[in-house]
Amino acid sequence: MPDVAIVGMSVLLPGAPDLQTYWRNLVTGVDAITDVPEHRWDPAYYDPAGSARADRLYCRRGGFVDEYADVDPTRFGIMPNSVAGAEPDQLIAMRVAASAIADAGGDDRMPARDRIGVILGRGGYLTPGVVRLDQRVRTAVQLVRTLGELVPGIGDAELERVRAAFTEQLGPEQPESAIGLVPNLAASRVANRLDLRGPAYTVDAACASSLIAVDHAVHELTSGRCDVVLAGGVHHCHDITFWSVFTQLRALSTSQRIRPFHRDADGILIGEGTGVVVLKRLADAERDGDRIYAVVRGTGVASDGRSASLFNPDPGGQVLAVRKAWAAAGLDPSEDGSVGLLEAHGTATPAGDAAELSTLATVFGGPKRRHAVIGSVKSMIGHTMPAAGIAGLVKAALAVHHGVLLPTLHCDDPNPALAATRFRPIDTAEAWTDTVRRAGVNAFGFGGINAHVVLEQAPAPKPAPATITVTEPAKVLRIAANTPDELLRRLKDGRNHEVGRLRLAIVEPTPKKTALAEKVIAKGVPWRGRSNVWFSPEPLLRGNAGIAFVFPGLEADFDPRVDDVADHFGLIRRTVGNGDLGRHGMSVLGVGRLLDGALRRMGIVPTALAGHSIGEWTAMSVSGMFSDRAVEDQLAAFDPTSVEVPGVEFATIGCGVDRVAAAIADRPDIVLSHDNSPNQTIVCGPPDEIAELVAEFRKGAVISQVLPFRSGFHTPMLKPFLEPFVELADRLDMGRPALPIWSATTASPYPTDPDGIRDLYIRHLIEPVRFRATVRAMHESGIRVFVQVGAGQLGSLIDDTLKGADHLTVAANSTHRGGVEQLRLVAAALWVEGASPDFSVVEPTRQPVTLQLGSPLVSVDTTISTGPSRLDTLTADFPIAAELEALLRETAESAAQVMAARQRPSVRSLTKRMTISTDVMPFLLDHCFAPQREGWPDLADRRPVVPGTTLIQLMMDAAEEAAPGLKAVRVHDVKLLRWLIGAPATDVTITAEPIGPDRVRVAVGDHSQATVELTPDWAPRPQSAWSVAASARSTPDMTAREFYERRVMFHGPALQGITALTSVGTHHVSGVITTPDVPGGLLDNVGQLLGYWIWVTQTEKRIAFPVQMGRIEFFGPHPAPGTPVDCLIKVVDVSERLYQVDAQLTVNGVVWAEITDWRDRRFDSHMDLDEAWRFPERNALSQRQPGGWVAVAERWPDLASRELYLSKYLSGRERACYDQLPPRNRRHWLLGRIAVKDAVRNLLWDNGSGPVFPAEVLVSDTADGRVTVAGNNGFPLPEVSVSLAHKDELGVAIARFGRAPVSIAIDAPSTDGRRRAVVSNPADLPARQYVVAWTAGPADQEDE
Repeated sequence: MPDVAIVGMSVLLPGAPDLQTYWRNLVTGVDAITDVPEHRWDPAYYDPAGSARADRLYCRRGGFVDEYADVDPTRFGIMPNSVAGAEPDQLIAMRVAASAIADAGGDDRMPARDRIGVILGRGGYLTPGVVRLDQRVRTAVQLVRTLGELVPGIGDAELERVRAAFTEQLGPEQPESAIGLVPNLAASRVANRLDLRGPAYTVDAACASSLIAVDHAVHELTSGRCDVVLAGGVHHCHDITFWSVFTQLRALSTSQRIRPFHRDADGILIGEGTGVVVLKRLADAERDGDRIYAVVRGTGVASDGRSASLFNPDPGGQVLAVRKAWAAAGLDPSEDGSVGLLEAHGTATPAGDAAELSTLATVFGGPKRRHAVIGSVKSMIGHTMPAAGIAGLVKAALAVHHGVLLPTLHCDDPNPALAATRFRPIDTAEAWTDTVRRAGVNAFGFGGINAHVVLEQAPAPKPAPATITVTEPAKVLRIAANTPDELLRRLKDGRNHEVGRLRLAIVEPTPKKTALAEKVIAKGVPWRGRSNVWFSPEPLLRGNAGIAFVFPGLEADFDPRVDDVADHFGLIRRTVGNGDLGRHGMSVLGVGRLLDGALRRMGIVPTALAGHSIGEWTAMSVSGMFSDRAVEDQLAAFDPTSVEVPGVEFATIGCGVDRVAAAIADRPDIVLSHDNSPNQTIVCGPPDEIAELVAEFRKGAVISQVLPFRSGFHTPMLKPFLEPFVELADRLDMGRPALPIWSATTASPYPTDPDGIRDLYIRHLIEPVRFRATVRAMHESGIRVFVQVGAGQLGSLIDDTLKGADHLTVAANSTHRGGVEQLRLVAAALWVEGASPDFSVVEPTRQPVTLQLGSPLVSVDTTISTGPSRLDTLTADFPIAAELEALLRETAESAAQVMAARQRPSVRSLTKRMTISTDVMPFLLDHCFAPQREGWPDLADRRPVVPGTTLIQLMMDAAEEAAPGLKAVRVHDVKLLRWLIGAPATDVTITAEPIGPDRVRVAVGDHSQATVELTPDWAPRPQSAWSVAASARSTPDMTAREFYERRVMFHGPALQGITALTSVGTHHVSGVITTPDVPGGLLDNVGQLLGYWIWVTQTEKRIAFPVQMGRIEFFGPHPAPGTPVDCLIKVVDVSERLYQVDAQLTVNGVVWAEITDWRDRRFDSHMDLDEAWRFPERNALSQRQPGGWVAVAERWPDLASRELYLSKYLSGRERACYDQLPPRNRRHWLLGRIAVKDAVRNLLWDNGSGPVFPAEVLVSDTADGRVTVAGNNGFPLPEVSVSLAHKDELGVAIARFGRAPVSIAIDAPSTDGRRRAVVSNPADLPARQYVVAWTAGPADQEDE
């Protein structure tokens, strides 16, 4: 069989919440067996005397994962309140599968989603969710029926109270409770939440299930149906009935120890766990540069067939399975050196061990062969049933990968039958020195189903270690005291003590570091980081001293370690790369933002910001000056060669600027670009002159080198290439930064006015970086701590500049330490200097939702009444008794309400994940930018976009979730940054951070942000509604129905809330909105009403979408769906870029909400393209030309407008091609595609075809450079020949039925005999004329 690589792994097993801990436990021989936790089953079942009753157990020890059984549901788009009713093993499988993908390199290294499968081994046992459902459905009814029969005096009301009290203990009643009845959903939920679209199913083969899942996965890969398969096993059943079965079989250990292959082994201990491996064809893994733990050389599966007993294992079936696997691998298991490690099934039952040892002797030969090691991880974690095989496979793969033979516990007196095999157990880890490391893994299932897997080292394995070590998270010792003597005493005690004026921190304390710390304390001098010791007799952060976050720019050696930071803090992982300039720049920006978010969550907040080179953009982004997405979009759109100034290079010179200036004084073509520090200067100029300068300095023993960047940044050489930057500056909506940002151009803070910011932003690109002067100025202003927020060596420049001055420089990321570990070091360093970081967020703690794995007996905390109360008996003679009883009840209720009202709601931080899809939000199908024909299968082609007002509603909901008991009454500073597309499904992170007692800053990923104000009650209503003078009002020229039929707005029925257009004028519009049943739908219709005003009053740039709102204020609860709401919009301003309006919404004349400073961004559009925009199935963007060809002019010059038009024209396959093009090629490529599609559609329309959407015509390139067309998704397109050309702002195309080639060209030589015509650009574009030539001759390639 073709070899298959294991490229990712993850587990959750007893004693091991993750793969790293599992490896550490395996190497050190950790015994994770414990007594059963009380909540798993009731202690009353335990009877060590061994009674024969089915409800009595003689064993209570096993392997449990309760302390690790949790999940962050929002990461997977699951609401936390639905966790209680879900089947826990499904959620654990989802968590472990996601971790396995992350271990394989993350989503960026995965193939197309429909090429990824999920196959899990899982048994059909009574799992916790099913048990709780059974208790709710069956046991509760049985309880009240039996109680009613035994105590006839109990009334129906009392019985119902008992039933309710019983079921209340089971958690909330939710539909998810029933999901556990379908075992396959363990795999299906993984596929659903992780958007994996290959085969997803479970297999149940008892203890062999997970290895058989691996066998299935291998066949999926070798058949070519999948490119990646997640395979594994899941078992989290410790139900009392499960234990009872093994008790009655006497299979549980009477000694309550599990001792595989021990002479006195007496049975199993039940464990639990989940494991998942990521499998990929070896050739693909090598091609993609994946880390390979081990290679699956062969798998084998066989059954016992007819045997003496269904319950006793038969070596015949086991031998067959093992031999099949080795035959598939093309290997002889009996040869010397064929195997170095055998991870056995090893259940520790006498019959099981005897049968397995017989199998091994038969297949691998006896003791005359070279010895190999045998082991069973069950000795450490128990028998994990369907997950047993995957636990053993991961163990063996780790052993193969690391070159370590692993121990087995409790086998100090081996089973005599081992002597007949070539295998030996070991009790401590050993280096595995075989030339080829190869292992076998057994999993033999109850009932006679057997599986075996052969593993081998990767083609380029890591060598076996000389010594075997494992690493644990670094310990940080933090000690404070008020006197040096007290500090020394506490240091000797070796425990954290964080109260006191003097502070000391030691990372990974050792006797040597402790001795150093003692000397430092005795001298009383600051010690800042050498040997990972920090001490400060006078903290730097006292008085007005501040902290600066300083963001690096491009680094020659850029290798950040941030994936663990993203996972730890629940932040978005950033793609990291340092290939071309655009990718490198995006990575620098993303890493800086990620670390900034992590530091702030740790309570480390700067008082100032600065950046080196493009690090200044990161500083501007995190300050709130403008959208971080705007910068990211610009970087993504850059063609790297467009910002590389031809014929220049940078060089770094290891000396000060004065010496460098003298050296280049007679070299006018070399200019200064960076004055970085007293001992580093960077220059830019022609390569030959730069090489000569570098050689000159090297001769003088000055370290100098040429840098790999050719951008020309920070020099006048960039001036001819500034246009895209100027366009960006013009588009950016710049606001006042929340913190001072220091400019390295002026060595002073940025101005606060938008024009000043724009001017300095441009100067920053073409003037030298004065980083040395900036750092000194910041220090003089009171900055004492500089945190390098990113990768690289920027901190060394700060230290060089401030040498001799009192300061601290510390890097938030290091190549020498994990990302989270480095942040712990930063926190320790700043704590020593007087800061107050929150260490709890970087200590090894976890904050997800705990899963309830147990199903204990239910205790009902209530009493029942079997007769009337004393007051009830008096009501006949004393009517006041009934009133008194009612009064007592009412008084108790009132008291409870008063006490509850006195509890002031608290505002907390909140982070959650949410899935955005058309399944979760069906109304997105009525909010699509690109209409397609009915039944179109590719939802992504329709571009379903989450309305901006829905994002606002999500932010309000998150704020209210962060502040239970408070209402979102105002939303301030709304910024709608980037469209959130609902197909394919995507996950977003919603964060809410308190910024005051009643305000929360909320963000939905990088799509939107706002500040939400919360109070217990609604804001006071305005005294009266707005009005418009009768003289300013006109009757609209269409009805609300016509408004939608004519597609003035693109919205579908779910969002078509405008039911009347009542008035319109030069500065207002009004109408009636019937409240839609869509989150944010009512406010979306405010935008639609504004769209009508734009339609009737404007003649250009009529396409507009909301980007910002100053304030939204609510004066009452949201109107119920179907409620008519009057809306009046007042137009405040219309500029070249924006529409700015205010709006008021009233219900029955009472003001419900007011919106101030609603801003719509205007997109390039023209009246003559209007029909094609609204009805693309019947109209084209291109213009017909005499001679049967078409021409289209590019009238969408900016990227955002281009995005709108390409969404109308390109199918998903074509969009993928567009995205892969270099940015500078995309513009003309799109023009050509539009022209070809329009030429074909015109041809069809001329021959009687009905509506044809652009996506129904699929345009492709052939290997020889020709362009072809075909029908897409079943569209019946006849055979058509096409040709296209493009130049500057013009695209042209020709289409003819049949196979005869056609051609078209722009400004081709006049000697080729083709027909010609002159066309000109429209008046709004640069004045150009083109000569277009077309003929029916041989097809030409696309012309540039």
